[in-house]
Amino acid sequence: MFAALALGLLLASPASAVFTAREMDALDTEGLFDSEYFLDLLGFSPPLDWRWAWQASSSGYRVNGASLDRSDLLLEQDLKLTRRLNDGLAFRYDLVQRGDKDLVELHHWLQLEAGPWRELTGGLFGEPEFSKEDADIGLFLRWARGPWMLRGAMDAVDFSFNQRGRTSQSYHRKPVTWDLRAAWTEGGDRVLASAELDEPLERSVPADGRLYGYRRTRLALSWDRPASAPAGDWGFAADYAFEYKREQDYYDPDPSRKTLDFRRTLHTWTLAGERLLGARDRVEAGARLLTRSANAGHGPDSAADIRYRRWELQPYGRWRRELRPWAVSELALFLGEGEQRRAYPSAPASSVAETPAEAKLGTGVDFVYGGGSGRLGLYGHWDLDDAGRHVWDGGNIRAMFLF
Repeated sequence: MFAALALGLLLASPASAVFTAREMDALDTEGLFDSEYFLDLLGFSPPLDWRWAWQASSSGYRVNGASLDRSDLLLEQDLKLTRRLNDGLAFRYDLVQRGDKDLVELHHWLQLEAGPWRELTGGLFGEPEFSKEDADIGLFLRWARGPWMLRGAMDAVDFSFNQRGRTSQSYHRKPVTWDLRAAWTEGGDRVLASAELDEPLERSVPADGRLYGYRRTRLALSWDRPASAPAGDWGFAADYAFEYKREQDYYDPDPSRKTLDFRRTLHTWTLAGERLLGARDRVEAGARLLTRSANAGHGPDSAADIRYRRWELQPYGRWRRELRPWAVSELALFLGEGEQRRAYPSAPASSVAETPAEAKLGTGVDFVYGGGSGRLGLYGHWDLDDAGRHVWDGGNIRAMFLF
């Protein structure tokens, strides 16, 4: 029972992808994703042994920074801290930061969980802000028995905005996020399913004559079985993620033709395996398939409408070798093959279809501290398909400290 409750606390982090005002800065970002962008995101991601070490820890900090181009830095940060204060109360803190070409967001969640009452616990979570108009507050209920955990939460986003706002802006329909999660953990297996629904919202910006609309749905499913000794055993991780997002901008009057209705649908499948080869070596191999479709409608100015379609298959492999007890090298290959289409319904002759092929070599080294509780990695990407023009393709620094 107490093992299940500990697992539930570990998996019961608050929703991390709720609406923020930064969503309003740019609706159509599809044009920012060049042919290498998504392969860079895969190549700069941590290996499976980092992922599994993070999942096994209840408290820790990790950061991942990578150069996407001369002006943009991929930045991912997570800090989690869980403490059981007494037999009936537990505390959790989560900091989540994501910065890429699509969106920059920062969240810091506080959570208090009371119980258990038989298999049930419940509590409050929220995100305090200096400007009260931006603060979130939510309620959740969690059930855990044996290897199972179920959790449901409701988050009132910017809950006091209309009453304590500093501007003339207001919500015509207030943002609310519903978060449902289920987990099953037994032996070395961990299965997690989640559904996150942002209800439709409408935010008025009178100073600009603007009415902004937003809604989003996210679904995710993952299955992890970490590799373990003895050598020769395989571990694997399988992930599926879905996102539907719609944003609308209406301007009245609209002399600059800014009115926009943008819709996007994403599917991402990832499968990867890791095998230990003796005491010093491990190999990781996998592939990612992504499909994206988006429509940007410009209202009365239909001549500017755009339809985006993209799919990409990304097989990859890593070889990681322990050089010293405090140093682990990595040699990796990342490949990308797919198709990108940009269609203009009112001007078919201007439509574009490309089939880019990408190949990158990844090299790096991890410095290991405290038997693996601390890791600092320095990495570089090398552009194999365009080596004649520029072989260097960006650096990557990541670190993880578990406590």
